[in-house]
Amino acid sequence: MSIQLELPVGTRNQTDVIRDLSDYGKPPPPRAERPHASGPTPQPPRRSVAQPDSRALRRIAAARIRAGALYREERAKLTPEQIADRMTSLADARIALCVAQGNSLDDIDPSSGYSLSRESYERVRQSWRNQAKQPGWNECYRPDLEKAIAFWSERRPEFAEGDDWLDGRAAGQPVRLLRCRPPG
Repeated sequence: MSIQLELPVGTRNQTDVIRDLSDYGKPPPPRAERPHASGPTPQPPRRSVAQPDSRALRRIAAARIRAGALYREERAKLTPEQIADRMTSLADARIALCVAQGNSLDDIDPSSGYSLSRESYERVRQSWRNQAKQPGWNECYRPDLEKAIAFWSERRPEFAEGDDWLDGRAAGQPVRLLRCRPPG
């Protein structure tokens, strides 16, 4: 199965490159070692320059995401078509990053490029639990929490169904409550 991604390679004179995921390469096959007679210690096989390791691939994808990010002032000057093109490029770079990290293609949201794996779900849920536990629960957090739960309920209902994200911390358990100041 081959998927092609269009990734930006520069920020000034942007040149779009279509890369096939097979370009990312696979680890080289192990070399058969011959028994050595007395002599120098054999050196371990070196990685081919044409096949970069996954850490390098992650750095490349992260650099492309940073290069594609725009400041608000720059974004205001773009047309809707340019914004859509840039968002597509960012999603493609995120997909490449997820693939380099070892996520299966079924666990990647094709429209945004974000990972929708069980591990990602648990990480987001644990982040909300830490937020309620460490600084204390604040009712101002509720709209953002509801957005996060709605996001996961829409995309992966089997994960979020019947799951208490805060582990009871906001519903009756003693936590340090902070007061919410209304905006303005």
